[in-house]
Amino acid sequence: MPAQFPDSDLDRLEAWLNADERIDHTLAVDAVQGLLAAVTSGPQQLPIETWLPEVIGRDQSFASAQEEREIRDLLTRFAQDTARQLNEAEGFDFVLYGAEGDDEDLASWAEGYLIGVDLADPPWDEEADAEDLDNMLFPFLALTGQAKQLALDAGEEWMEQEDEARLLREVREGLASHLLDVREYWFNKSIPGTVRREGPRIGRNDPCPCGSGKKYKNCHGTGP
Repeated sequence: MPAQFPDSDLDRLEAWLNADERIDHTLAVDAVQGLLAAVTSGPQQLPIETWLPEVIGRDQSFASAQEEREIRDLLTRFAQDTARQLNEAEGFDFVLYGAEGDDEDLASWAEGYLIGVDLADPPWDEEADAEDLDNMLFPFLALTGQAKQLALDAGEEWMEQEDEARLLREVREGLASHLLDVREYWFNKSIPGTVRREGPRIGRNDPCPCGSGKKYKNCHGTGP
């Protein structure tokens, strides 16, 4: 399947976000994708008006109506493509900067994700069990360094440098799968109690629990 948000559009969006006159106010494009992953995964979908100010800066405006239409269109399609990848549950194509491999920098991406979580309405901590929420957010807190800082602020010991490096490597390697698990968690919580079934997790090729007769991936499994 061809990319639904091609590199040319990503380059245009990146160039606009990184322009000298606004770079101090905008999110980097990797953080934008992280934010979009959160806002398209959570308990309720958020309109662009909710998250746009976080992307362009709360006190920023567009130079013209044409520019606003173009950037809103790019961001809308970027969000749609992010949601598509999460809903298809067949992997995730990260937009990242820096070195590849173990040194790949996911801190900015994870920071964007946490910003998206904070925008949720209703808040994630009101809709998820405390233990589930901790498990969902820990990888992003670890990648941004917030998990370590929270532990130290609470007077708790933190792991040795070698153990921390191993943890971060494992978090990076498993982040794509974790994103899909988080999306599935919120989707399953959205299924009405009358059709939610107990037992094993719903497979992508299983019948959808809504009773439509379609495969899960072709029914509710493709929703935003």
